[in-house]
Amino acid sequence: MKSPALFRSVFSLLAIGSTAAALVFSACGKSDNTAATGKTIHLAFIPKGMQNVYWKSVEKGLRDAEADAKKAGVNVQIEWNGPPNEGDRAAEIALMETYVAQKLDGIILCPMEFDALVAPSQKARQAGIPLVIVDSPLNYKDIVAFVGTGNRAAGVMAAQELAKEVGDKGNVIMMRFLPGSASTNEREEGFLDEMKKHPNIKLLSTDNYAGDDREKAFDKAQNLLNTYSNVDGIFTPNEPSTNGMLLAVEKAGIAGKVKFVGFDGGQANMDGLKAGHIQALVLQDPYEMGYKGVTTMLDYLAGKKVDSNVDTGTHLLTKDNQDTPEIKTLLSHTVM
Repeated sequence: MKSPALFRSVFSLLAIGSTAAALVFSACGKSDNTAATGKTIHLAFIPKGMQNVYWKSVEKGLRDAEADAKKAGVNVQIEWNGPPNEGDRAAEIALMETYVAQKLDGIILCPMEFDALVAPSQKARQAGIPLVIVDSPLNYKDIVAFVGTGNRAAGVMAAQELAKEVGDKGNVIMMRFLPGSASTNEREEGFLDEMKKHPNIKLLSTDNYAGDDREKAFDKAQNLLNTYSNVDGIFTPNEPSTNGMLLAVEKAGIAGKVKFVGFDGGQANMDGLKAGHIQALVLQDPYEMGYKGVTTMLDYLAGKKVDSNVDTGTHLLTKDNQDTPEIKTLLSHTVM
């Protein structure tokens, strides 16, 4: 947990009601200045889903930020609520519209699609509710900030590692996640761009989608492995797609024989790495996304200038570096 001392200078504006905070809210079209009056700040944090352990790590970060802010004298309450299943676009839109109607002081959104959440985000802006976008970009520029991974660079990192694992030659498949998911699409495109630099690697399949949970990903992965029996390397761009592919290579009896670079942590993926069934995992920092998503919003409400793009970092995890201090710190924040 971050030290409360770090917040006192930033959030003192909330207690004294600074002119800057008043100007910020005026610019947003907000009629009452919660920050200036010292009233409770009500925020909503909307993840893409509630099941995958990735989102539980995001929640852990936001709860630590909420606790640290309260210790620093900021009365903030955050409602954590998302669709039950990742991929339920209608449910996420409905949640956005509900929170806009409640006229909250801010919404922190992890949009599951690049375009689908634009209309409710515009409604939030029209209602004077500031938006921080976390994890996955949105095709809408009138926001406070984007907080998340440099996804294209993360895809490049995965491709470089997989190319090394297969000896820079052979047959590779990439199983995508979901159409319209901006974060995973950027990873996939970064992967493909880097693979163009490796002419002795043949991409057998790059246009099959896993679906929104492990079971769907498992079915799609089995179909891919049945179709392409001569595969040397595999890439998957997030937790459920990696989970499903891991089950498929294990069931097919090729785990450890086919080089596999996945994405995100969680107990199943970590067990796969430990067993040698996954050679590397590209790890985001979901805890830091949750933490900085909250602190960025609170800084903004305090009238402080915030960065428009907050990169929360990417790390490559292998069996060789899993005991380094950097990786240990990252994993200590990760819900398994």
